[in-house]
Amino acid sequence: MTRTDDPELALHLHLETLIALHGARRVVLAALAALMRPRARAPLAEKFAELDDHMRRDIGLPPRGHSPPMPHWTHFGW
Repeated sequence: MTRTDDPELALHLHLETLIALHGARRVVLAALAALMRPRARAPLAEKFAELDDHMRRDIGLPPRGHSPPMPHWTHFGW
């Protein structure tokens, strides 16, 4: 399926609608305020939760789960 509408035209129409509803000055001030606002960052704990056990061990965190059992042949002490 091919997109046939023009995304720039849609953006222009949305912007015109916002200006018609709220006025150009308020739209520009709101856009500037949005640009100056710092972005929300994910808490550090959520980023650590995404790491696998190997990476968690490398940075000194405990593993999330138990280690997998050792294969049976390792009990013979090769």
